[in-house]
Amino acid sequence: MASPPTTEPPTPGPAAAEPPTLWKNRDFLKLWSGESLSLVGSQVTVLAMPIVAYLWLNASVAEMGVLGALSRLPMVLFFVVGVWVDRMRRRPVLIWSDVIRAFMLATVPLLFVMDLLTLWWLYAVVFVMGVAGVLFEIAYRSYLPVLVAPEHLGDGNSKLQLSDSVSKAVGPSLAGFLIATRSAPLVILVDAVSYVLSAAFLISIRKREDPPPPDSGGSMIGAIRAGFGWVMSHPVVRPLAIASAVYSFFDIGILQTLYIPYVIDGAGVPAGWVGGVLAVGGVGAVAGAWLSVRLMKGVGPGPTMFWSTVIGNSALILVPLAGGPLWLAIGVLAFSQLLVGLCTQVFVVNNITVLQSATPRELVGRVIATIWAMGLVPAPIGALVAGLIGEAVGMWPVVLTAAVIGAVVPMIVLALSPIPRMREMPQAPAAT
Repeated sequence: MASPPTTEPPTPGPAAAEPPTLWKNRDFLKLWSGESLSLVGSQVTVLAMPIVAYLWLNASVAEMGVLGALSRLPMVLFFVVGVWVDRMRRRPVLIWSDVIRAFMLATVPLLFVMDLLTLWWLYAVVFVMGVAGVLFEIAYRSYLPVLVAPEHLGDGNSKLQLSDSVSKAVGPSLAGFLIATRSAPLVILVDAVSYVLSAAFLISIRKREDPPPPDSGGSMIGAIRAGFGWVMSHPVVRPLAIASAVYSFFDIGILQTLYIPYVIDGAGVPAGWVGGVLAVGGVGAVAGAWLSVRLMKGVGPGPTMFWSTVIGNSALILVPLAGGPLWLAIGVLAFSQLLVGLCTQVFVVNNITVLQSATPRELVGRVIATIWAMGLVPAPIGALVAGLIGEAVGMWPVVLTAAVIGAVVPMIVLALSPIPRMREMPQAPAAT
């Protein structure tokens, strides 16, 4: 799958004595527990929030596009937020990001009970949630090395990635069950509580965090330009970045924005069943987490990324083809989610490793910022396009076009690159 990579620049580990395993590192277990709860809660909101807008507030297709665009618009901040986070301690950023998100989510069921909930307020909620999420994402990825030694970073990242996969299996099922028995606005309270618990776990961490180092100077524009120039000059990283940008616009932006409205109205799947369909993708993600390193070592990172893109992206084309009897529509959509979840996980793990291996240490921060931006910034533009065109011509043509272009173009980009033949990790050039 040509989806945005997730990684972090290597940073020095703690100097203090380290527990022999992460199972005895209480501070890591607190971080892991809080994040795991928050991830499950977030998956509940991923399903419940669009249903609130579409079914309870009668949002049009164009208004659903605006909602999707506003939730993804803060992704443009990945260009600059890394600089801010590097200038402050991470744990307070994490705590306040959780508190802000808990407060904003709690207002949704409160206003709903008071009969004051409006689509405009939902716009504000998803935008603020997005800003806080960007802050949390960057601070979170640079906080782990504060808690664990370098030799345990791989194990820590593996555990955290597993939580993400499991949440995609558990969260939508939980959301579907709750939505079927309770109204969707009240279900969002589950996510608010999960952020409160996450903040409490973070507050209880005892390890002292050193103050940030003095600012090294240099203009932000210059740093962005250097990172972008290196990405676009590298024969392996460039096609990965381009494929991610295309996938982001068509599939994360357009297809995901219209997915729930289309599944409910186009494929005729009841809202209570949508969570179960999405949960199958989580099951696939868990399997992908188990397979990713094995495939990397067995067939090489390049073929693994290429064929996971071919299979996973092809599965997206099943979405506009789903229909007919309810059991058939659910089966087709669930099978699509299973392959997408599995292949995305395989692709991301290999992509992370390739980027870490290929990028010079002195450029890693700027390169990661560039990759994040190219992989995520097109999404809000695509979401807005989804709403505007979907309102004018209907959802099915837009979903079909996005699925086909978003699937095929990344395959072609990777096929024309050295990636399908890359059986060893690329090495970063020596520092000059």
